[in-house]
Amino acid sequence: MADAKNGSWKRFDAEMKWYERIRDEVMAAAEEAGVSMRQQLRLELGFEEVLVNIISYAYDDPGYVWLKTSEEGDCFRIEFADHGKPFDPLEKDCRPPDDLPLEKRKPGGYGIFLVKKNFKSVEYKYEELFGQMANHLSLLLDKE
Repeated sequence: MADAKNGSWKRFDAEMKWYERIRDEVMAAAEEAGVSMRQQLRLELGFEEVLVNIISYAYDDPGYVWLKTSEEGDCFRIEFADHGKPFDPLEKDCRPPDDLPLEKRKPGGYGIFLVKKNFKSVEYKYEELFGQMANHLSLLLDKE
């Protein structure tokens, strides 16, 4: 994955024990692509949100996650794919209403909101990848 320009898919076990290795590979690709330190922080935040959710919720039994990084002009793209339960994180806003007092708010719902806010574009498709239907989430980040 270190060669961000080519953008080839790489498969990992969807388990938390692989999180740091996967993160390190993605961040190395971002650095190689010239993503600024400020944007690398945003990338890491979005990466964590998406990968932890895939690991935690996509599968009832062990599964895989595929990642691909690529450069697109002045942008860096990271793509996630899994064969877990179909789930479109962009379908609805899961944040609690802003007028609800803090003590009555349930945790959750802010992660994808922050991802959408920090990335230039966020796209979801449910499509055939690697011979099966897959969740395919793509995040595009300005390098600067």
